[in-house]
This record gives sequence, C-alpha cells and structure tokens, in this order.
Amino acid sequence: MRRSIAREMMDDDETIGTPAQWRQSLGDLARINLWLGGWHALRSELERLPEPPSAIVDVATGGADLPERVLAYLARRGRHANCVAVDRSARILGLAQMMRAGNGQLTFVQADARALPFADRSFDVATCNLALHHFDPPDATRVLRELARVGRSVIVNDLRRSWIAWAFARVVFPFFTSNPFTRNDGPISVRRAYTPSELELLARNAGWHRIDVRKQPGYRMTLAGGVVR
Repeated sequence: MRRSIAREMMDDDETIGTPAQWRQSLGDLARINLWLGGWHALRSELERLPEPPSAIVDVATGGADLPERVLAYLARRGRHANCVAVDRSARILGLAQMMRAGNGQLTFVQADARALPFADRSFDVATCNLALHHFDPPDATRVLRELARVGRSVIVNDLRRSWIAWAFARVVFPFFTSNPFTRNDGPISVRRAYTPSELELLARNAGWHRIDVRKQPGYRMTLAGGVVR
C-alpha cells in the first residue's frame, strides 16, 4: 500500500466543526488509545526505560489522554512525575485543558512539534502518540530530530500502515462512533501512516543514534531511542 498524502479533518481543526464535535472526537481518540493498542504500546516502551521518568514532554498531545494515563501509571509505582503537553492547535489545546482540568501534574504549551521551545535534554523522555503520520517525511524527520534533542529518551507510538489495518478501520469505525471527524479520519490515518522500515529510515535521517522499532498489537508500532549525533 502506497502512503497517502490526503488531509484529515483533524488537520483543519481551527476552521471546521464545533467545540462539542471536537471534544467528542478527542474522547473517541482516548477510547481508541485505551481499547485498540495505543496505551498498551506506550506502556510497553515505558517499562523498557532504565528508570521511570520524572520529567516528560508529550508532543502533538491532542486530548492529552495518554499523558494523564502515564502520570497515573507512574504514581501507582511510587514515582511522582510532571508532563508538559504540547500541541500546535490553540483550539485542541484549550479542549485538552478543560478535559484534564484538576490535574496539577500537567502543563500545556502551544508550540510547533518541528521547533520545540525547550532546551536540549530538558526531559527524561519525550513522547509522541498517534501523531507522526500527520507529517510528511521531511517534517516527520524534523519532529524526530526535535524529540531527540529535548528528550534523553524518546518514544514514538503510531499506526502501522497495511491493507489489513485500513480494512479494519473502514469496518470498525462506523460502529465505533457517530462523530464525523473520527469516522472520516480513521481510515485516512492508516493510509498516511508509515511502515516499520520507513519509520526506521526517518529516525536515521533525523540523526538518531539509538533506534528500536517494534510492531505492537492493534496495528501499532513504536519507535524508541533517540540521541541525535
């Protein structure tokens, strides 16, 4: 399957839809992450870190559901952590703040994933979940370079492109939600996603010194490592 360059409705979040529709869509993504492999993939990579992180940045955070899960997961293991949740969209970031209100361990920052406003190695780990497929290869490479610059370790968690994954999204999403954005974007996201070999090449082009790509359940994959040469 050739990678698609079709735009998702999520890419036009500032110009279409109502706040209620976008809040529902972010809730859909949280359920997708919980039930269809996103949280499992991220947790499996967190467990591989040499020690639990205390300072985290989540880039292209969307509704910030996974950062909140990470913080709760670490707390259950006796680790207090803080997370900076970054997104380029003021609208999405505002909704995320409302949805995660009361979580004092989360800080929200509006910024471009390709030019993060943080010093080198500011965080124990930099994460990027269900977002890299939104970027075409040149920009995806820039995102990976920035993640490895600001994080001592990096975890990228995204969809894995295949015909089977696309067919699954086409069949399941109409039953999963009534939200037009989620139903439209699900299959497109799969077609825009990278393959494991493509993801490894992007990391190499970004100058990563440590690269581990793993297939994960739910048509997901993870990229872990970092350290820009």
